[in-house]
Amino acid sequence: MEALWWILIILSFGLGYLGLVFPAIPSILMFWVAAFIYKYLVGDELSIMFWLVLIVLTILVFLSDMAITQYYVKKLGGTKAGQVAAIIGIIVGMFVYPPLGVIFVPIFLVFIVELVMFRKVKPAFYASLGSLLAFVTTTMFKVIVYTLIVVWFLLDIFLF
Repeated sequence: MEALWWILIILSFGLGYLGLVFPAIPSILMFWVAAFIYKYLVGDELSIMFWLVLIVLTILVFLSDMAITQYYVKKLGGTKAGQVAAIIGIIVGMFVYPPLGVIFVPIFLVFIVELVMFRKVKPAFYASLGSLLAFVTTTMFKVIVYTLIVVWFLLDIFLF
């Protein structure tokens, strides 16, 4: 039976990584599922440090999407309205043609909002480019965080 639990743990980790491409999958929550499967079904304890790190990394993942998106849109000349449009675009994009919707819906929304604000194509294009850079940056950040979680999980089980 323990083999089945380990398969579910590995599948949960896999779904967590798959959520990078299909944002409708709640990636970070899949890592929590794996930890809970281990704790309650395999029956072994994970250290308090593991749980604290998991909490901190979860908060960072949630905050990084919004903060990095706002940063890049602003850095490339976007307005507050463009920053809000980027965040709304990420949320809407999860449901509109996943996984590409999460990339293209924010770009499109920021472009339209900034075009209305600036009435010029070039500044609107640069602001929308900030949305694309934010997506790439947050995805790379999440890959690092998710890998850190898996490594910490394995170290906590087999070494600590």
